[in-house]
This record gives sequence, structure tokens and C-alpha cells, in this order.
Amino acid sequence: MRLPSLHLLGLMAGSTLLSVAFPGPASASTPQSNCYNLDLEADYVPPFVAESFQFLHQMDLTPQQTLSATPPLALTSAEHIVLPVAQRLTATYVHDTSGARPSLGYLYVDELMTRGYLGVDGKLLDLNGNGITDLHEDLYNLAPATGSQARPYIGTTRRCNRTFSSGGFTYNQPELALNESCTSAFTSGVLLEDATPGNHANVRIDVVGSNALAVPRTGYSDKGLFARLPNLLEPAHASNNFLGLGHPVFFPASGQTVDLGTIEAGRELVFFLVVENDSVHSPYESRVYPCLRKAANGQCTLHLKTSTSVFFSRSKWNLDQDPVGQTPVATRNIGCAYSEYCSPEMPHPLDGACSIAATGQNLCGWLDAEALTQLGTAPYGNTPLPMEAASVAVSGNGNMPHAILGAPSGTPQNWLLAFEDLNGGGDRDFNDAVFQFRGDTTNEARSHVLYPSVLMPDLSCTISQMRFRKDDVLGSGCEASAAITYAVATDCRICDSYSCIINHTPSWRPVTFPTGAQEVLLDVSSTPGNQPCWKATVIGASPTCLPTISNVDVGYIFAPLSP
Repeated sequence: MRLPSLHLLGLMAGSTLLSVAFPGPASASTPQSNCYNLDLEADYVPPFVAESFQFLHQMDLTPQQTLSATPPLALTSAEHIVLPVAQRLTATYVHDTSGARPSLGYLYVDELMTRGYLGVDGKLLDLNGNGITDLHEDLYNLAPATGSQARPYIGTTRRCNRTFSSGGFTYNQPELALNESCTSAFTSGVLLEDATPGNHANVRIDVVGSNALAVPRTGYSDKGLFARLPNLLEPAHASNNFLGLGHPVFFPASGQTVDLGTIEAGRELVFFLVVENDSVHSPYESRVYPCLRKAANGQCTLHLKTSTSVFFSRSKWNLDQDPVGQTPVATRNIGCAYSEYCSPEMPHPLDGACSIAATGQNLCGWLDAEALTQLGTAPYGNTPLPMEAASVAVSGNGNMPHAILGAPSGTPQNWLLAFEDLNGGGDRDFNDAVFQFRGDTTNEARSHVLYPSVLMPDLSCTISQMRFRKDDVLGSGCEASAAITYAVATDCRICDSYSCIINHTPSWRPVTFPTGAQEVLLDVSSTPGNQPCWKATVIGASPTCLPTISNVDVGYIFAPLSP
């Protein structure tokens, strides 16, 4: 990384660069000598410091002034899903054993805060003070149309206008839980088993809503963009009066893989699963109605009976209670095949349990054998799951967690999110709807233009040849597919006679090295430009494969631009 010759770039006076402006646009009679006679053997790449680069994407600058691929960081819990760097994300539907027509999507936490559903402490708010959090109230459009507890309707016009009174407040009956005739579905003081952990004594509880028939026709719907997806979870659209906040990913008829586009770094995601199945209330069988409102002691005072249930990856947002109260809720060996004969309370190898590689502890498996085999194939990123444990922690507010996240230690960028699809937890296998998310693991560095920006270019000159040398190493822990590739461009800025701006899409030319060579000469006259830069791309980085670039050496020469 030798510095350019002084006579090429200006005169040094102490630490001050005295700029020498390039001539303006040349006429037809401009002599060839106006193009600076740079040295092809010189090195115009400055030392590797932050100011040397236009951007570094998942690349680290070391104290030794080298570039090293940033190890992919693993997500650790479904409760807090934040990507450490901006990346393109794809989602693949791996497995569905639910039979509940699951639909997957996600919300941005900051958008919920802007709308007023969350406080700065992250807790769900109840701004109208009627005992139901506003998020849950708007999911099912329960708020009354008038009075001090009124909230804006999420949608265009109500399909049903039936109200009910419970606990001293008036609410609207949920359209998602009413038939096509909007028949009233509220009962006061139903004798039901208490859904909190313990002996599940019978208590009097109000219940609103009903189950959909096998063919609900126009009933059990809040209309909107999708008939049986809560309008709030739809994308903003005229059909929901542009009040939708959701980002749907999969519907029952969706294809295998969906490109989510680029997800920004640092923005927290909460995934949701919407399922259609019958509501059942039997706490001893780990089945309960969702709970809209609780007393101070945690007992539910208003249950929702509905065939349209919403489960969130952040467990405190779920509506159903955990009737078991076990800590942790579940623990699974992600590399072990699921067996219905394996008891999580007494996991034994004879019943299908497998030992965790690091500890030897026996745990029941998670995904079925077919899903494990699929994940090891190319369409799923060749992601075999290791014998590692994944746990589901208790929610902390008595609600039932419904999601488990698995991030294999060898390929943490390919993480899995799976859901339990029954209110109350059901069999708690957390494998009813399984999705794989694959992040763009490309590591890339792009340099700034290779001479000081205070110099104005002569627009009649172009770079005709470049010399490129690299010193790099993949490392011993890399697979055969890992590589470091390079490219150069000569139009890295767009300039006129007075100023230059960055070109975000320059004409990149791959740098191909002869076998065993570290240096190559390139004819770049076919892509005219006088604003050179280079980039490096690392493919196949992993926790055990962190390629390093210790030096890049680039020289170039100008020639007159052909008319």
C-alpha cells in the first residue's frame, strides 16, 4: 500500500496538500500530454483505515490494518429478533403439520410504538383504560364506536355492529368471531375452569365470540384485504383504510420461498402466526380460550372464543394463558428427529431422545425426520442441524409462548422459527409450522476513489490499464465453496467540470487471476472512466471461516478518451 508519487497528486507542505486542479474539458486539439502520465507500477491504495472505504459490509478493520470477514452473529431467542447488520432475508416454508392453514408475517416494533401500541418500556398500552390492551383490542376491533373508550375502526366499514357489556365497560363483538348474520355471541358468567396454573377450579367468566363453521362463507371476517386475517396485520391498503401495519410473508397457498427484501439493522421484528382452528377450553389438556382481560390475580375475566387465533414470537403479546406453568416451557434437541413416544419430562434414547453433543444431556427431538433431511439439501442452504439444545422461556406475565428459535452454531445466519398452533400450548412440540430464514451473508468492502477528491478530473482522459495485486488468506476452517473475489471500476464517481458525486452502480469488472498468481494487468479501456475504485467480496464466511485481506495494491495509467 505505497502512497502515490507527490508530483502526481500535488505538493506537500507539512501536512497540507496543495491541490493541483485537472484541466477543464478538452477541445479536439488538446494534446495527449494533458492526460497525467501515472505510473502503472505505483500503488495508489492508501492504508486500510475507515476513511479508505466507501462502505464495509460485514467486514472488520483490524488493528493491524487488515480486513477480516465479520463472523455471522446468531439470534438467541424468538423474544428479541434484531438483525445485527442490514441484510437481504429470504423465508422458506419448511414444514406444516398443523392443518390450521397458518399465515406468517411480521411487525416492526418501532412502527407499533409510533402508532401508540407500545410504551417506551416495551409494554403494551391500554390508553382507553378498559382493561384490554389496545393492540389486542384493534386486532379484533373490540373498541366501541362512541364514548370515552372509542378507538378508530381498523378497516373501512363494520360488518357487524353488536355491542356487549362486561366488567363495567362496553365493547364491540369481534367480527372475526361472528357468523355471516352477525348473531350475538356473548355470554355472561360462564362456568369455566381457571386457566392459570394450579388446580383449575371452576370460576364464572364472561365469554364473547364463536367458532367458524367448516365453510364460513362471508362470516367470521373483518373484510379487509384478506378475509380472515385481522386487518391490523395486513399491509396498509385501501381495504383496511390504510391502517394495516403487518408485513405478511406466507399464506396457506403461498409458494415455497419468499424474498423479504432488505431488513434494516437494529429494527426489532416480531413475527406473528394466524391460524384457523376450533377454540377449546380444557386447561388440564393444555387447551384454553384466549383471554382478553385479566384480574389483578392473573385470572381471566373475559375470554375470547374464536377460530381465528394470533400468536406472536414475543410471548407477552399472546392472548392465551399458560395453564401448566412449567419452567422452561420446553427444551428440544434441534438435531434430533421428533418422536411422539418421547416424553419431554423423562427423555430416554429408547423413546427417541438424543444426547446434546456438548453436555451429553438427553432431550427429545424437535423437527420430524423429513424436515431434518430437507434442511440438509441445497434449496435449504445445506443446513444440517447439530445436536444442540433450544429452549422456550416462560413469558413472565402468565401468557403462553408459541415460538421457538433455532440458530445452528455452524450456520447461525440460517435460522429457524417454529410455532405451537394451539391456544394453551397443546402438546407443546413447537413444530406445527416451521420456517427457515436465510440472511445474505455476503461480506463486502468498497474503496473510495483512489486519489484525493480535491483533484478535479480531466474529462478528456480515461483509465486505460490497471494493475491489481492482492494478499489474502481464506483460513483453515473454510469449506471448498469459500472464496474472496475482487472487482474494479473506473466510473466510481460521476463528474462534470466542477464537482463529482458517488456512483452507487459503477461498471464493475471482475478481476481474474491466473492460477497461482497474486497480480494481474487489466485492460479497462472498454469501460471509460477516470474515477477508479475496487471492491472485495467474501463468499462462505462462517464462525470457523473468517477470510482476511492483508493488502491490495493498485496502479493505473491514463489515456486520451477516444472521440
